[in-house]
Amino acid sequence: MPRNSNGDWMKLAHDSYWLWAESMMVMGMRTTDMMTGRGSNRENMLMVTEKLQANAELAMKLATGGLTSPEQTAHKAVRHYRKRVTANRRRLSRKKS
Repeated sequence: MPRNSNGDWMKLAHDSYWLWAESMMVMGMRTTDMMTGRGSNRENMLMVTEKLQANAELAMKLATGGLTSPEQTAHKAVRHYRKRVTANRRRLSRKKS
């Protein structure tokens, strides 16, 4: 059996759950801002450019990272997006206070 196989998959499941949960929070905050008129064109542009940039960065990481397994690829992708989504959630939460 591979080293820490179950633990690695459990960590991936945990991180994937938090990526999903924080993504929902960010979408909710941005949607609320847009619907109430508190959103800005700058925020809307940032939302789109961040997504494009994150996708391009991940593509480069995956292309040059020497990944050896689907599990390693999944971990790297989830970790990559979680950093950005968490940063957005924190930034948007601060803006409300």
